[in-house]
Amino acid sequence: MAILGKLKTTDNLQSRGIAAPQACSLCHGNPENHSHLFFGCDFSFTILTRLLPDLKCFLLRPTIAQIFDFFEQSMIYSRLEKNFCFLTVSCTIYHIWRERNNRCFSNLNANSVKILCNIFAAIPLKVSKWQNKDTLMRRFTGI
Repeated sequence: MAILGKLKTTDNLQSRGIAAPQACSLCHGNPENHSHLFFGCDFSFTILTRLLPDLKCFLLRPTIAQIFDFFEQSMIYSRLEKNFCFLTVSCTIYHIWRERNNRCFSNLNANSVKILCNIFAAIPLKVSKWQNKDTLMRRFTGI
């Protein structure tokens, strides 16, 4: 749903006539939309680049399609490593969306370190049955 821009972000809700606060619940500095929430927001992009430092090479904040294309076209990653990067981006989007909803609906706020810890715990569980998982975890030492 994030790839298709179908999550119920503020811009999507407002386009359906539903009143919602415009400010991003993570940074409170910009209007909330898919592009901002997951990649334009400093809070989110800091988490993503901590997990995948190669994404710092973009001059402007990328979209999800640009990130997936970046990894797909990369010559420095094997197919297994590309799949791992796709999983990491997807897991990050999930946890950022979850944090956004916690802030909007439960008044619970986790900092970026807590979210990173949650992602660091989730990814090894997801790849636990992958072949060469140990090689992957050594290659991506930040995770």
